[in-house]
Amino acid sequence: MNIVITNDDGYEAAGLLAAYNAVRSFGDVVLVAPKAERSACSHSITMRRPITVEKRHHPKYGTSFAVDGTPADCVRLAFSALVERPIDLVVSGINHGANAGVDMFYSGTIAGAREAAVLGLPAVALSQSLRAGLEPDWNAAAEISRVVMQQILKDSLPEAGFWSVNFPAPIPPDAEKHIQRVPTASHPMPMDFQRNDSDDGRVMEFGYGASYWLREVSGPSDYSVIRDGGIAVTAILLFGKF
Repeated sequence: MNIVITNDDGYEAAGLLAAYNAVRSFGDVVLVAPKAERSACSHSITMRRPITVEKRHHPKYGTSFAVDGTPADCVRLAFSALVERPIDLVVSGINHGANAGVDMFYSGTIAGAREAAVLGLPAVALSQSLRAGLEPDWNAAAEISRVVMQQILKDSLPEAGFWSVNFPAPIPPDAEKHIQRVPTASHPMPMDFQRNDSDDGRVMEFGYGASYWLREVSGPSDYSVIRDGGIAVTAILLFGKF
């Protein structure tokens, strides 16, 4: 397989290395990732300025590309300009933080996989949820990512789309037994903006501070599965039908 890896946490992110470790045995891997963090950039693309790309030789990745753009830019460039051979798979992640439920509309990591699907390429987005005071186990994330992808890439989606995989924190020792295929949660993210006003009251500043794990959900979903310690696998279709 010819595999492209991208993310939204940036070229130096630990999760990017974990994604590489997950798929390096699958075939040839090319890293095309944002030069700097582009979290929560959604599916934005760069149109009104040139995109700078640095070709690098990384001690682990080998030939790789650091892109002054978004994850969607990275996939578009990989497809059209940077990767000479046909691309068999795009892996986006492993994200630092979950991308469950409506979070997928904000996520640059999800957008990397979505852009691949738009271009007709098989794609998987991988996200590692976070808990206060607990460091991610990237070795465990890489191992369960490899196992999950070996399972889901055997299946064809019924329509154009991609796979989104969310891991709990911590990842259980018997993680393979906790893989569940579930729909996306439809409940919105909690919002709790902390307001500070200027002395004259004319300028208001709002800082987002809600707790990720306090949202209400009903029924099994990607969010409820990772909240309860499981691995959530969700098929995301590009086009809904009435």
